[in-house]
Amino acid sequence: MDIQTLQKQNPWWENPQRIGEDIKLKELEKFDIIWSPRILKHIDFEKNAVYSIRGPRQIGKTTTIKIVIKNLLKTKNPSNILYFACDNLKDNIQLQELLETYYDWARSQNKERVYIFLDEISYVKEWQRAVKHFIDAKGSNNITMTLTGSHILDLKQSTERLPGRVGEKEGISSNKILLPMKFAEFVELRNPEIYGQVKKWKLEQQESRNAEFTQIINGALPKSAWDLSRIISALDRLLDEYLITGGIMLAINDYHKTGKISPQIYEMYVKQILGDITRAGREEKTAKLIISSILKKMGNPISWNGIRVENDIASTPTVEQYVYVLRDLFVLNICYKIEMDGKQNLAGNKKIYIQNPFIFNALYAALFDSTKDPYLVAQGNILSSEKKSVLIESLVFNHLSRAFYNMRPSDIYDPADIIFYAKTNKGYEVDFVFKAQDILGGIEVKYQNTLNSGDFRGLIKIGKGCLISKTEINQKNRMCTIPVSLFLLYI
Repeated sequence: MDIQTLQKQNPWWENPQRIGEDIKLKELEKFDIIWSPRILKHIDFEKNAVYSIRGPRQIGKTTTIKIVIKNLLKTKNPSNILYFACDNLKDNIQLQELLETYYDWARSQNKERVYIFLDEISYVKEWQRAVKHFIDAKGSNNITMTLTGSHILDLKQSTERLPGRVGEKEGISSNKILLPMKFAEFVELRNPEIYGQVKKWKLEQQESRNAEFTQIINGALPKSAWDLSRIISALDRLLDEYLITGGIMLAINDYHKTGKISPQIYEMYVKQILGDITRAGREEKTAKLIISSILKKMGNPISWNGIRVENDIASTPTVEQYVYVLRDLFVLNICYKIEMDGKQNLAGNKKIYIQNPFIFNALYAALFDSTKDPYLVAQGNILSSEKKSVLIESLVFNHLSRAFYNMRPSDIYDPADIIFYAKTNKGYEVDFVFKAQDILGGIEVKYQNTLNSGDFRGLIKIGKGCLISKTEINQKNRMCTIPVSLFLLYI
């Protein structure tokens, strides 16, 4: 591979102003609402490191990289910045040739830091061999490499297989996940005036959010919660919009511009999910059956065998494998059971949640009501108290997963190690139980108009926790009650 071929994807080598011609950045200019992911605050591009950015398709990974490149071009030598989309590379040998060709060319011009961005690298079979060979041969000094991927070949696991990973000894957390914006980010973007009330309590700062989130899940409402309860009505309206758009930029902008979301956008996301499943060597038909079962039973404990029997699938390991593929594609989360003595029960029934409400609605429309406009299906789901309650529970789990990572950022973080569900001996279920340092705390989701004493039975058994309500806010002993739209601001 020669420099001329690489230059086609790096027009700024010729003229830094040509970054403005980039199709992703030009598409971004058409948006009325533009999101700057918080993930960028946690990546230091001036470190010797190999970063990985994973996440679902069409969530903004490539656009985020192009924004970084645009900013780097303001102060850096254009020839020191390489971008390459790897989806058409044949193999790791071709990738190795690409890296060596570029590096030798860049170093012939200067010895300054080089910034290498390899997009969708997980399309390249055994790509880690090429990256390892490159680092071994050239060293890591003055090299920052950023890899992105959304394919089933898990970028995180592959990166961790790189011996002596660059940046690891310096304590750099190099594995990053880019997900759709959280509800708090959505509020900030859609209604800065309302979010100004949040900023008064410094909740835009990670340290403050972590401290008050910890307080809440341990059953104590901070002063900020009582004050911010004044804006719950406004937050609830934004929450309904979030349940439609899922915090996904394309959906948000279409909704903002037209008052709805076009069928083409729903269809694009469904096609990409099913396409990634087939690329992982699984059958689309079987995947649709399993997803349908999950959609129908979301929020209820289910077993691999139950899904197998319902769909006449050959074996339970087949079901398990498909679910794990969907998990690795960021389509769903798995919540395992924990016993009241703190012992994990990984073999028991699981609760499976679709990660994002927009994706839930897209899949629901495609699999259960394909002749209807998917936006109308989504509206129907939000108007249904039963389905909306399930979407809220799923959203809480998704945000809890992200919150616990923010509290303890780690390349080996797995929400399945911290967040579970539980049932007491008398059969009272606790939606989510967190386990940290042998301490159990409970989180119950009751998105309903009225609460009664029975709703707290599971939490009482645990001894402390938080009940996430529809509108009620309260504090009693080691139990607190907080509306979901307010709770999500602390994550």
